[in-house]
Amino acid sequence: MSILNSMKQKLHPLGIYSLSDGSVVTAELAAYAEVLDAIEAQLTELEQERFVVTAQSYGITMRELAIGSEQKNETIEKRRGVLLYRSALSETDFNKTAIESVLKTVGINGYIIELPEKNKIYINCLSLDVRGSDKEIKKQIISQFLPAHLECFFDFRNLQWQFIEERSNTFDRMDAMSLTWDEIENFVPIW
Repeated sequence: MSILNSMKQKLHPLGIYSLSDGSVVTAELAAYAEVLDAIEAQLTELEQERFVVTAQSYGITMRELAIGSEQKNETIEKRRGVLLYRSALSETDFNKTAIESVLKTVGINGYIIELPEKNKIYINCLSLDVRGSDKEIKKQIISQFLPAHLECFFDFRNLQWQFIEERSNTFDRMDAMSLTWDEIENFVPIW
């Protein structure tokens, strides 16, 4: 029911107002209804943005800014997933499996190597779900879930041992190319 019809329905039992379509009272009620419709739309949007599961714009952005930085390059669903994951932490969420889950939630495909004897964690970031994503922001988000007593190294390089082994490159063959480490890291084979 529209706001105008609701107001007319509430005033009708009083019997002192002319509520026909052309009356002055109906025109005044229509003016009120116009403003109240806009307020109702704003309140509906506010209610939607208030909850992470229903937010579509500024509700997501405001929560992201409160916990770190806005993830403009990601989809709303991915951003919502990160926020929901962060809100559901428990004391058992600081292990290898949980950190790998954070990687996936943030949009990083990779794996973790634990080096307990050195108090280090090596995170090999094989690829990003969204090309061009800001790696530093992703590192900041993930770092919030890492044990504080461990040093963490993020590796975003494209070159992986598995890739090298698949090409059956020998040391002599690679050495014959006289590449620097940076050239090797960005090396694109043509064979």
